[in-house]
Amino acid sequence: MNTLTTRKSRGALFAVAAAALVLATPALSASLAGPDVNVGYSDLDIDTVDGATRLLDRIKLAADRVCAPLDHGDIASRANRGKCHQKLTAAAVSKVDHPVLAAVYKTAYPNAPAVASVSK
Repeated sequence: MNTLTTRKSRGALFAVAAAALVLATPALSASLAGPDVNVGYSDLDIDTVDGATRLLDRIKLAADRVCAPLDHGDIASRANRGKCHQKLTAAAVSKVDHPVLAAVYKTAYPNAPAVASVSK
């Protein structure tokens, strides 16, 4: 199960914990665990498109680090990495739950399901 915790404080961080990834082989997903990755954003003004875009970039980099070990060079493992990246990115954006970040995410991933209310 992927979890994400948010602490809203001066040093706001959120941790992406990849505890079970969506994989083609369900038996594997129960035994996989990934690292926790902290992404700080207290230095960003996510009320602006620029700040939200920079946060999305940080989220994507964190998802890359967590999901990279799934890619073994074959088509199936690359697909697993892609699913992992998509799921973790969406989970992080959803957890932050900020309308500008959600709008930036929707622009970057127009076919992805909605992750947060953009009318907040």
